[in-house]
Amino acid sequence: MTHGATQAWQASSVATFLMALTLAARVAWGAPAADQPARAPAGVELEVTVLDENGVAVPSARLTISPKAPSPALHGETDYKGRKRFTGVVPGLYSLEAEKEGFFAVTETEVHVGEETSLEVTLNHVQEFSEQVNVVYSPPAIDPAKIQSSETLTNEQIIDLPFTTTRDIRYALPLLPGVLQDYTGQVHVDGSSTRQISDLMDGFDLSDPVTGTFLARLSVDALRSVEVAGSRYSTEFGKGSGGIISVRTGMGDDHWRVTATDFLPGFQSRKGFNLNNWTPRGLFSGPIRKGKAWFMDAWEGEYDLNIFQELPAGADRASVWRGSNLAKAQFNLAPRNNLTVSLLVNYLHSPHSGLDPLDPISTTQNYSTGAFMLAAKDQHLFGSGVLLELGVAASRFNSHAIPMGTETYILTPGEATGNYYATSHSHADRTEVVGNLFLKPWRGAGKHEVKLGFDADRVSDTQRVTRLPYRVEREDGTLSRRVDFRNGPPFTRVNDEGGIYVQDHWNITGRWLVEPGVRFDWDEIVRAVAPSPRLASTVLLNRRGGTKLSWGTGVYRDPSNLDILTRSLTGIRTDSFYDAAGQNLIRAPIVTNFTVNQDALRFSQLINSSVALEQKLLRTTYLRLQLLDKRGRDIWTFVNSGASTSPTGLASGQFLLTNNRHDRYDAAELTLRHVFHGNHEVFTSYTRSRAHSNAVFNYSIDAVLFGPQAGGPLAWDTPNRFQSWGWLPLTHKVDFAYAVDWRDGFPFTLQNDTQEVVGAPGSRRFPEYFTLNLSLERRFTFFGFQWALRGGLDNVTGRHNPTYVDSNIDSPHFLTFSGYAGRSFSGRIRLLGRK
Repeated sequence: MTHGATQAWQASSVATFLMALTLAARVAWGAPAADQPARAPAGVELEVTVLDENGVAVPSARLTISPKAPSPALHGETDYKGRKRFTGVVPGLYSLEAEKEGFFAVTETEVHVGEETSLEVTLNHVQEFSEQVNVVYSPPAIDPAKIQSSETLTNEQIIDLPFTTTRDIRYALPLLPGVLQDYTGQVHVDGSSTRQISDLMDGFDLSDPVTGTFLARLSVDALRSVEVAGSRYSTEFGKGSGGIISVRTGMGDDHWRVTATDFLPGFQSRKGFNLNNWTPRGLFSGPIRKGKAWFMDAWEGEYDLNIFQELPAGADRASVWRGSNLAKAQFNLAPRNNLTVSLLVNYLHSPHSGLDPLDPISTTQNYSTGAFMLAAKDQHLFGSGVLLELGVAASRFNSHAIPMGTETYILTPGEATGNYYATSHSHADRTEVVGNLFLKPWRGAGKHEVKLGFDADRVSDTQRVTRLPYRVEREDGTLSRRVDFRNGPPFTRVNDEGGIYVQDHWNITGRWLVEPGVRFDWDEIVRAVAPSPRLASTVLLNRRGGTKLSWGTGVYRDPSNLDILTRSLTGIRTDSFYDAAGQNLIRAPIVTNFTVNQDALRFSQLINSSVALEQKLLRTTYLRLQLLDKRGRDIWTFVNSGASTSPTGLASGQFLLTNNRHDRYDAAELTLRHVFHGNHEVFTSYTRSRAHSNAVFNYSIDAVLFGPQAGGPLAWDTPNRFQSWGWLPLTHKVDFAYAVDWRDGFPFTLQNDTQEVVGAPGSRRFPEYFTLNLSLERRFTFFGFQWALRGGLDNVTGRHNPTYVDSNIDSPHFLTFSGYAGRSFSGRIRLLGRK
């Protein structure tokens, strides 16, 4: 897009936004507040405080105070302190209802207003199995205080819905519209690259400090919810232009709880009777001191044994060992002060990583990874009404990949031989400090709740990689290409980052909210201050709250990515091409290196605009229509800077890091949700989208395409997508669950034997993707404990959904798709707790 076109688009967006704002003002100005109906002049005040079972404030809890005598009920929502003050309440006997999604609802039937001036209510988080005899789920509702565009998976949905690899939260996220998963397991939100998404656990950055990918694992039993935000999110979040994945973990309470899942191993009768996989996980929680301190420990383990019929005995199997543990504790140091400490530890070991029928055991690697994150957060509510949060976290991700030997690695059209060419050792570190300050609300043309804060971190990347020469041979065994490396020395690269923000939650009337805000970011690499202004709003279009219009626009930034920046330190690659006899060079060797001019780099900028309409159709049926437009510019990308090409047209291997990449994502999204009694739910969505860029190639020393940088669809572009999932009760103790996902196939690019791009980028696509998963689960009591037994089928139709394709036009296996998952049976047994 030209600079003039960009300015015109921005002007058009601002004009459209102001028109919508004016229309909303006409609807909302002068309307009585939805949570403050007309009441008698004479009255008293009643302050309601809502806390969870650990004494933590519950914001945005819906409150209804109903008088016993016929009279209008009072409605309201709690603020960030978990408080709501009702004024002008006529003294008398009332009932109070408190509810919020994710919590059990509470009803207080005897509230004597006039005799009582304050009331404290405890909302308990929804537990999969609760000791309470009569529990009521909080019904869904259109939240007038929610402005950001986000979707949430609750703990119940994560546990109950059928999806592959149910122990990994990354495989549950594609249940949400706008979230796609690639063949590596990484997720993309609303057309964004994985590295553009901020992954958070309880407010701390959980992503890999160098690559920005979501690699950490934690037991899904430890989760309370996962929220994915793609637009209109607060200036508090400054390190992800693509979106936010926020994981909220649980905490113990005053009850002792023990759960266990998949504690029985599976077996296979392949080449004898062998262990197949074993994926046990468990959770133990309870009080350290009742009413004052609690703990939770959630662990998971995994053992997989893959056996390949095509390979010879003794070289036909690869095992994987994996484990993770999340330990948390909360201490209420004072009635208004609590401290939470957590430690997440990950480990994986695969002695023959990469084994498959085309890559025999000699080509595999002894691969291991580990990670940990230690975090602490303190929350203090001062008597003045100011709330302060301070947190600190330290994390490390390390990996080691060692080949089986030093024999020359050879690639052929049919298989690979020899030993893998690269040995790598790396670790990445992050030290992070965050602070948030909620000021005391004040009034001026409405009610203002101002939040401001900061975040600062140091990230470092340490690598030691050795690459040996390897050969590419034709099907007849002649040499086609030889690849040599001049290895760079071991290195450590450090980056210091910092940001500050201010955000106003401005309640103009009870039906109209506006959130203006701005943040400023700085880092050691770019050495500049980048402002990110944002403005979002929501308005209830009727007094009953059944229709809501939300809109917003803002600037979002990405952190400086060390994985891209350090490619200039990885060494030099030389490709030599040979004739049909494999004896003589047919052209001058191509030397590939990566150059970075740090002084020329700028922060990326993405303008994210969206508008959404939510409509309540029935009591618990909701429709939402959202339009989303994201336009990124100044994104880091390598371009082929060679001034000349060979006589055959083969481009140079000189790559320069620039800010030349521009991305665009447009989407129209329609969702329909219905919640049944008992919190069972059915969800359906359709998304029409387009994700394109002017620079789609991700060059690296191990993955070089000899061609100029070019535009086309991004690798995760899916123009059409339909989803549906739900779980329903068949009987009192049997639940049925399903999940359907259909979409267009991902695009891919063709190349030839010399790694030249053939045709336009993304000119071909994988076949359409379709999967249907079904499951039945029965709960029963055995030996005084509550159990759940589940059986199901993944990919019921047996649809071939390939993950790999041979895109080399000179290969005898050109356009051969592989990586089919096929139909599979899944079983699960869970211990839920004592009856």
